[in-house]
Amino acid sequence: MRLTILLISLVLLPTLALANMSRPMTEQTQRQLSKAHACIKKGKPDCARKILSQYMKHATHPHPYGVVLYGSLLLEQNELSQATQIFEKGYKDYPQCREIVHNLAVVRYEQERFKEAGNLFLESCNLSEKPIPTIRYQASACYYQATAYELAYDAVRPLLELEKVEPNWVKLAAHSLIQRKQWTQAEKVLVRFLRLSPTEHTYWKLLANVRIEHKKYKRAAAALEIAYRIQPPTEEERRNLSQLYLYIEAPLLSAHALEDSFTSTPSAIVCDQLARAYLSAGRTEQALSMLNLAIHQDSTSARWLTKGIILYGKRHYPEAVTALQQSADLNEKTGLAHFLIGMSLWEIQQWKAAKNSFEIATRYERYAKKAKKAIKSIDSMVDNERQSRLAQLNDLL
Repeated sequence: MRLTILLISLVLLPTLALANMSRPMTEQTQRQLSKAHACIKKGKPDCARKILSQYMKHATHPHPYGVVLYGSLLLEQNELSQATQIFEKGYKDYPQCREIVHNLAVVRYEQERFKEAGNLFLESCNLSEKPIPTIRYQASACYYQATAYELAYDAVRPLLELEKVEPNWVKLAAHSLIQRKQWTQAEKVLVRFLRLSPTEHTYWKLLANVRIEHKKYKRAAAALEIAYRIQPPTEEERRNLSQLYLYIEAPLLSAHALEDSFTSTPSAIVCDQLARAYLSAGRTEQALSMLNLAIHQDSTSARWLTKGIILYGKRHYPEAVTALQQSADLNEKTGLAHFLIGMSLWEIQQWKAAKNSFEIATRYERYAKKAKKAIKSIDSMVDNERQSRLAQLNDLL
């Protein structure tokens, strides 16, 4: 994990940039720090270091900006011992200065005092006016390196609730849960990660391992099938999958694991999982392709319904009707198939056929209210159209 040092690269303005550094500074301090800052900007770190060293030596309470400027310069020059002294004293004097707290966290990380680093990164997060997800992630990663897995998960968990979630956050959460043997939660987090990154074959294998620990052997085998279609297995991996199939009393699949190149058509269950993964990643064409392969092997109401929902979302209404009708004919139990047939026919203005589908949907408790509302809207439109035609006829008479 690469940690960034917070070095403020702003022009010194006592009423603007320094407002965030806790207190004002004297004109002499401003001149010294401005000169040091200018040296750094010109690529003269030794000049800056000489100025800052003298400033820190004679200042009773160095300004926090001077602490950050000098300490960060020392870190850049790999002077860890001196940087530690500067930031430790700065932290003692200014415990509420986020830049000092953050850089002390970097120092602790470099010292491999990972738990302390994690604490300080979280402290830095809490001192920020706005949430900084990357710093919270760094805190979690430090806890993980300290083998404080519960703290690691607690630190990263809030990031999983954000609107936009990075795959690395989910991976770290999953690994933290796995280290604590919390298999159920780990499986959920891994599935979420694979929805974001469905081609990460390593994590399909990790998901399989978690499911094995949780005694979900069939689902573990399905995850491995997906992994091996992304990247072909080694001979040892083939044997392990074969043994897993034997354990769940699937001898034909066991033989297939040893013989197959994993480039032929996946099983229907594997197709389902691939379809869900592609769908979660927004890859609808690939999802439809997998669904078609699954349906070819085992035509079920649920698969046709999923296909119909995808086609409806893509506004391919006639094709959606065909798929949804297949689902309905196979006894889809919720009424959603009939309701979406009605909605698809509505979109292509086939009012009579749409009304018939909505009337069937009213027999299902879950969609009865919506279907009745749709029927009422169709009746109103048809009535308005009839009234309009009558008005036109009267005008002609």
